[in-house]
Order: sequence, then structure tokens, then C-alpha cells
Amino acid sequence: MSDCNEALSRSNLTDVLIHLHIRKTGGTSLNSAIKHAFCRDRVFELNAEGGCEHTVLGIASREGISKMLSEFGLGRVRYISGHIPYGVHRVFGTRAKYFTLVRDPVERVLSSFFWFRTETQRPFCRAGKLLSFEEYVESRTDIHLNNYQVRVLSGSPELDNDIEHRGGRGPRELVFGPPVERRHLEEAKRNIAERFLLAAPLERLLESALMLRMIYGWPMRRLQNERKNENQNRPRSSDLSPRVIKIIEDCNVYDAELYQWIKYRFAAQCEMFEPQLSEDLKHFRKINGVLNSFGQYLPYKMRKQLAEVFLYRW
Repeated sequence: MSDCNEALSRSNLTDVLIHLHIRKTGGTSLNSAIKHAFCRDRVFELNAEGGCEHTVLGIASREGISKMLSEFGLGRVRYISGHIPYGVHRVFGTRAKYFTLVRDPVERVLSSFFWFRTETQRPFCRAGKLLSFEEYVESRTDIHLNNYQVRVLSGSPELDNDIEHRGGRGPRELVFGPPVERRHLEEAKRNIAERFLLAAPLERLLESALMLRMIYGWPMRRLQNERKNENQNRPRSSDLSPRVIKIIEDCNVYDAELYQWIKYRFAAQCEMFEPQLSEDLKHFRKINGVLNSFGQYLPYKMRKQLAEVFLYRW
């Protein structure tokens, strides 16, 4: 795990921090905590619609995002977040590092399907016929179903070389993409080892935010966090049949291996910050939980102000 030590050394801190947000991995919630550590006019956020061409993976095209960043002002940028391609760091002459979250592939596929169907109103279809979740999985074809996280993190152009032609809201046809191979998994691992300040599993979202806080020396009061984009109107993985789960697992062998690799790697990184990380986590959960419970009564700006008061000493 020597690459972990190198990635997290203070001498290796970056001038530009890039949040590579993989769809349905908790990235919106993580971004809601991290972006407040930066001056507002230094933050570049690419929203879901994006304002530029997107590829079939649902990430901004390399040409599109490069143009938007240039128009924003490369010298201004200190933090980037959104569905962006790996490789965007190359547009900066200064040092740039990424961070990201990954998710258990079964949970991510389930969340992704129902997010597209209910939140974007763009359900999956085949030859114009709307698909149930079971029909979608049994098709085994869609690019969002097959090792999606490795596709994004490998940065391999052959896995995502087509522009998505959006016709507004409405059903989306299944998209077949080139198969992910082991070499793409190794590329993803190499990218993480060389270019990511950290990569963490979704279930350790708070630890990843607190770790970044400790690396950069941010006050904890900047990190008040809320869960975003949670879809409560979907089945749980425990509701799925063994057959459906097996198909998803078969379609995500490399995503599952990447997820486990990141899980163990991040655990080793956390050890470097103990016992302070556990102490910070305990205090943060207690105060942040109380503040979020006020969500139905107080506007976000007021909750943020309260966070700055209660978390001031950390």
C-alpha cells in the first residue's frame, strides 16, 4: 500500500481538486460537503444536464468539458465536480488530483435504473418497449449495466467513444458498448494509484470527506453534509431474486473486483489518520445528525450557519 502513503502526503497536495462523480455512487452528497471548503468563485460544477455534449456513459465529452473550463478560466479553478471524464486533469498546467466514490455494483445498478425511470423520466426501453427492472437486467446489454464504474475510471476512449443524442425527456434505448476487459480494470487501478488523492466506497462517504479535511487542514465546520438524490421509491437488493442478482454480478465482475480493491485500499489509508479520524467521525455524526433533523424546519443556509457554530472548535 505504498501508493496510498504517497497519494496522501502533504507534499503531494494539489492545486486543483477534481471530484470525478460516478453516477449513483453518492457523489452529490459528498460534493455537498466538500465544495464549501473552497471560495465560491473558484468552484466549477457540471450539473446533470451539463451544458455540453455528453457521451453514452452520461459524462461530459472531453472536448465539451475542456471548452467550458477554458471559458470559466483555468487559472480560477481550484475545485471541479460533476460527471466528467477521466483525463480532464490534462488541461491544467498545475498539479491536479481526483477523488471519487464507488459502490457495490448490484446496489449501483438497482439505484441507477430507478433513478433514470423516476427522477429523469427517461426509463429504459428496447425497440420502443418499456422495460421492467428484471427485463432490463436480463437483456444483459446496456452500457450502464456492464462494469460501468470501470468504464468511467479507466478513461479508455474505446469504452465511451460515442456522443449521446438526447431527445429531451422520454424513454432511452438500451446502448451496447464494447466489453470491458481485464486490461481496463488494471488501467482504472493504475489511474487511481497515480492520479487520485483518494477513492472510497460509498458506505465510507463521511470518512472520505473528513480525510480530505485533515489532509488540507480545513475546519470541520465547512463540511456540513446532507444526503442528496436518495430515491426512496425503489426496491431493495434484498427484494431481488437470486437469478437477477446473479445476472448483475455476471455483468459486473470487474466492477466488483474494483470495488473490493478500493474498499481495502481505503481502509489502509484510514489507518494513517487514526485515532483522530474516528474521533472526528463521532463528533461530526452527532452534530450533523441533529442539524439534518432540522431540515424540514430550517433552510439550508441557516443549518450551515449553525454547523459553523457547533463545529467551530474542530
